[in-house]
Amino acid sequence: ELVEEATRLVKVALPPTVKLRLVTPANIPSVLADATQVEQALLNLCTNGILAVGHNKGSVTITLGQTQVASPQSEQLGLTPGHYVTVRVQDTGSGMSQATMQRVFEPFFTTRQVGQGTGLGLSVVHGIMQTHLGAIDVQSAPGEGSVFTLYFPATEQAPVEAQEPDVEPEVVGRGNHVMYVDDDQALVFLVDRVLTRKGFTVTTFTDPHAALEALQAKPDDFALVVTDYNMPGFSGLDLLRAAKEVRPDLPVALASGYVTPEIEQRALQGGANALIYKPNDVNELCETVQRLIAQHDAQH
Repeated sequence: ELVEEATRLVKVALPPTVKLRLVTPANIPSVLADATQVEQALLNLCTNGILAVGHNKGSVTITLGQTQVASPQSEQLGLTPGHYVTVRVQDTGSGMSQATMQRVFEPFFTTRQVGQGTGLGLSVVHGIMQTHLGAIDVQSAPGEGSVFTLYFPATEQAPVEAQEPDVEPEVVGRGNHVMYVDDDQALVFLVDRVLTRKGFTVTTFTDPHAALEALQAKPDDFALVVTDYNMPGFSGLDLLRAAKEVRPDLPVALASGYVTPEIEQRALQGGANALIYKPNDVNELCETVQRLIAQHDAQH
């Protein structure tokens, strides 16, 4: 279900030149996993695949499977030998050199053009797979596309309904309108999806200028603005200052994958109500969104 759900999300912003295929054989075993994180990993790989195809005609294929991992492959992947469920994302894009492949899981490493977003980064997908006691593998060559394979340990356990712990209050959006601005489409998809699920009304933008125009047109429509810090041409800090000019009491949160004391100081001086570290757990973002709206409502 999760792979099908991610595929539906990706199709929304699929360029006409790229075909998206899904191969899901029957009788795939269950895995023990965090649904939001797995969706985050899949959206990331699919978005990277679409960008790799670029303006050419091509395809991105998601294939679900299962495999027995034994030595020496288990040692290469850093896995315990055993039965694994695999999710393979294959694109017909430009491919990668050996040098790029060796660096592709480093934090902040990107081959994208300016203005296409730095991506959640494959380092995040790598981290997600480690958390799940799994692995990610990449096969690629220049001009031959790329294949990323995620390995999840298979489990015999039957799926159960998730029980929410009592201590954590449930994030409930109650229709509050959140503006989310980020030049990274994969992240925009995910945040829109998760906040909408939690009951928020969400309007997303990948262009900060368009976001500001929407805010100027209807300043009282929004309960909160969340914007990425690093955007080419018009940074999150620029948008923060402009938003505060339009409506001084509007809560604004800045999200950044690289928060230095200097960035923090600039953000707070600019009037930011919170700093969100990304790429982080999307649920944490939801809690910050709810907290800022509640604080604003209590003050007014």
